[in-house]
Amino acid sequence: MQLSIVIVNYNVRYFLEQCLHTVLRASATLETECVVVDNASSDDSMAYLKPLFPTVRFIENSTNPGFARANNQVLPLCRGEYVLFLNPDTLLPEHALRDCLAYIRQQPDAGALGVRMIDGHGRFLPESKRAFPAPLVSLYKLSGLAALFPRSGIFNRYALGNLNEHANHRVDVLAGACMLVKRDLLLQLHGFDERFFLYGEDIDLSFRIRKAGYQNLYFAGVTIVHFKGESSGNNSLRHVKYFYEAMLVFVRIHYQTLAGKSLTVFLQLAIGLRAALAAINRLIRPLVWPLADGMLVWLSLQLTRFFWIQQFRNGKDFGVAFLDYALPVFSLLFVGAAAFAGMYDLRTRLSQMFSSLVFAILSVLSVYSLLPETLRFSRGVMLWGSLLATLLVLLTRRIFRHPGAEWLPDVSAGLTVVVASERDYDQAHLLLEKETLDQQLLGRISPEPGDTGALGCLADLPLLAEKLRFRRVVFCVGDLTLQQVLPILTLCRKQPLRFLFHVSGSRSMVGSQAMAPGNGIIIPEFSYAIEQPHQQRMKRVTDLFFSFVFFLTLPLHLLLQIHPVGFLKNIFQVLLGYRTWVGYASAADQLPHIRPAVLASTGIPGSVSPLVEQKADRMYARNYDWWGDIRILFRYYRQLGN
Repeated sequence: MQLSIVIVNYNVRYFLEQCLHTVLRASATLETECVVVDNASSDDSMAYLKPLFPTVRFIENSTNPGFARANNQVLPLCRGEYVLFLNPDTLLPEHALRDCLAYIRQQPDAGALGVRMIDGHGRFLPESKRAFPAPLVSLYKLSGLAALFPRSGIFNRYALGNLNEHANHRVDVLAGACMLVKRDLLLQLHGFDERFFLYGEDIDLSFRIRKAGYQNLYFAGVTIVHFKGESSGNNSLRHVKYFYEAMLVFVRIHYQTLAGKSLTVFLQLAIGLRAALAAINRLIRPLVWPLADGMLVWLSLQLTRFFWIQQFRNGKDFGVAFLDYALPVFSLLFVGAAAFAGMYDLRTRLSQMFSSLVFAILSVLSVYSLLPETLRFSRGVMLWGSLLATLLVLLTRRIFRHPGAEWLPDVSAGLTVVVASERDYDQAHLLLEKETLDQQLLGRISPEPGDTGALGCLADLPLLAEKLRFRRVVFCVGDLTLQQVLPILTLCRKQPLRFLFHVSGSRSMVGSQAMAPGNGIIIPEFSYAIEQPHQQRMKRVTDLFFSFVFFLTLPLHLLLQIHPVGFLKNIFQVLLGYRTWVGYASAADQLPHIRPAVLASTGIPGSVSPLVEQKADRMYARNYDWWGDIRILFRYYRQLGN
């Protein structure tokens, strides 16, 4: 047998589904076997994948023993001349396995081979080729000099920044995400060192391969997609801990010199320092924008106060002793209300920022109106100061564009194009229509020129993105090959596009988590806006607000409502939390749970067909915004007693 492919899975079943499809396509002309080791995943990976891939051998572990041990567990079972260790969050082009085997066989001193890797946006991953973390190399990386001089062969030797990524090289270290090794050599070296749990095992194995007299080859003739971080998670504290502890273990094992021992002490200090900095960053970073906004609100109120005194009071202050304390208090109230409405949630959209700021203004004005007469100073200052603060806050977001906010519309709600043949397009279209519902499908882009039924061809994708302003691209790998996609992906890497991949015959689409509103998995699991904490809070606030308003103005509503007794009953049920004013029309067992509704987005439940109700409920949950509830309440106001 030519090749054994070993994949260790942990809670990434949809990524693994796409990976296995590409592996089988790349193995079509070769004699291979594929083994998947599942490290006690909790996402039902095995139940989902086993029926889909009968030719793949699955091994289930009851606990998570780590990456190195899981790979070693399979090694005695491998029958191939070569063994490929592959991450589950990778996609292989059709020629990858054939070309890798052909190249490594031409190099008599080759022990292992790695390839050029790009992420889900087409950007080169520097860990594709690395140097050993020798004392000085590690010092440059830990001190930040490597990041300052990414092309330096001295300061960034760890990532071999001076070597051309498009040329073949003999290197020190290959990435375990895609590492092809001679089976006999692996058995001789006893596989990975199991003292490494998550990181560092590939560095150690590369070191021992070189020590045994073989070469590690970086092969630029093959490029693969690696959705970096999907298989290991993105928790910053854990990442720092595992990465630097792995480096520490490596230095302790392989560098017993005085310099190596000194570096061990330095690494221990670095691990503690980086962990502390990561913890401090996690505590302080969420407060940066609220504090900045609070200062802007206070400044706006002060400027408006000064202007009001000069223009309308002939330079005479308001004479309220509380005023010097009131403005900071109202600034905090403004920021707190905006935070309550979701202003500082991750991936905040412009529309969400605006609605949060409107809620903050209303909250400030409402609290001000409830103050005793002796503490009030000027409604004009509060109103115009709040409006000025809103303008300044939006302006700072426009200028600085902080990472937690999306000034442009959410890419998940933007225009979508599908790059596919006409046959593969139909399957992708059905998935998008069934699962996302909010997608605005612009049309199909053909893999080849000359297709009159398409918007254009794959080669024109960068230009089409500029002209048609779509934000999401779905690559359907079937008649379209991944080998065709990768060069275009690299060309588009700087454009504000989100790329999704769907291999023909699969049930899912995957993409990188970066730029995604939720996780990288799009189908069949995607996020519902109604699940977001700020939307749940605002939904309850909206229910309570309108219930109180309806109750306080009850005589008027009793005259206007079609069913006044039912209206009164609904007011108390919503106040007590038994019902919500707006919600689902149907039972909606597959959607996030909310209280039974008085109204649905379609009006009175049962007013349209069940199929329309189900689709409307999915759309309501997917695109939920508390402003939408208000619009529905006004639209179907007379039916609130049903």
